[in-house]
Parts: sequence; C-alpha cells; structure tokens
Amino acid sequence: MTRTCMDCPTELGARNLTGRCKSCATRHNNADPVAAEKRRQGIARRFADPEYRAAHAARCASMNRHISPEVREQRRQHGHRMTATLRAANDKITKDQRMAAGAARSATVLAWCPPEWREKYRDLKRGGRPAADAKRLVLDLIAGKPMPTPYAKQRAALNWCPPARRAEYASARAALGAAEARRIIEADMTPFERQMARIAAGAELVAAPDTRTGGPAYTLGGISSGML
Repeated sequence: MTRTCMDCPTELGARNLTGRCKSCATRHNNADPVAAEKRRQGIARRFADPEYRAAHAARCASMNRHISPEVREQRRQHGHRMTATLRAANDKITKDQRMAAGAARSATVLAWCPPEWREKYRDLKRGGRPAADAKRLVLDLIAGKPMPTPYAKQRAALNWCPPARRAEYASARAALGAAEARRIIEADMTPFERQMARIAAGAELVAAPDTRTGGPAYTLGGISSGML
C-alpha cells in the first residue's frame, strides 16, 4: 500500500520513517521551538570557537574568489531584484502596519521587560548605558529596589544634553573628558534642543506677547503686508 505524506499528497518511499516528505519534515522541524533552540545553541557553540570562525571565513572567501563571472553577475542581478522587491513592498506598508511591526518586535526583544517599564529601559539606553547594564537596572527597579543614587545623579547632571545625543556625549567624554565633550555637543545643538534643555533644567514656558493691533494689515506705504 502506498503511503502519502501527513501534510501533503506526496508519496513516501518504503524507507520513510517520519511520515512526512522531505519538505514537510523540514518545515515541521523548523516550526518546533525546542529543535530551533537546540540548533541555535549548536551554531553559537561552533562559532564561539575562533579557529572554526577563521576557517569558515577562509572557506567563504575562497569560494567567492573562485566563482565564475557568470555566477557573479547572476548574484548581482539577484541583489538588484531583491532590492527592488523590498522597496516596492516597503512603499505599500502603511503607518499602522509599521507601528504594529515595531510593537511586535518590542514584544519579542523586550519580552523580559513589562510594557510599563520599557520606556525606562529605552531612556537608560538613550543616556548611553550599555544594554546589559540598562537591563540590570530595570530588573532591580522592577524587583522593588530603589533607583541607584549614581544613576539619579547622572540623570540630573545630563538635563542639558538631549536624549538623542547622550550616546554621542558618552563617547566624546570617554575620549576627551566631560568639559570638552559638553562644549562640543552644546556647540552642535539646534535652537530647539537648547530650548528643550533649558526646560529640562527647570526653565518655565512663557507665552510670546501678541503685538497685532487688530487693524488692517497695511504698511506705512499703503501696501498690504500679504502682497509683500
């Protein structure tokens, strides 16, 4: 009696033990999270060996050096086709889809962090903290431990620096010192960033006075200001 695959109509050979054809068996195994994790750990162990990494890089370099011009051109054309396909697909993605994709990625990458604490983690990262250090601090806060005094002082001391520039400031401070790094960052700040820095430091917002008189919009020369 001829057997067929459990997932498709493909006929199976007499020696088949899985009950699935090769394609379906591969798909089934790849969908198993336990098997996928074992493969990931095995690959990580192999590439953790410097000798294996060097040999792998040498094999790839040798293969790329010896491919024929025809194959090289096929790869180039394939790259162009893939780029065009991805760009066309990106043009069709709506704002809501991008937001949903970002939320899904955050849920995956930051699965260890409750949603209400993720902005705290991002704030630490924007402030120049390494990811591992930021994760440790957030987990300590979640566990009910008080915020470390050095971090609280550092955050207050960095009110002048826009969050998007704090990683740049941290790199410059490590190379040039705090004073010189601050001078460089402040010289490159936009007027808006300077205003936001003053607000973060405690400055109050003041409404600009309305100097309009309410009369016709004419200049002394009798020409409407809208025509200038």
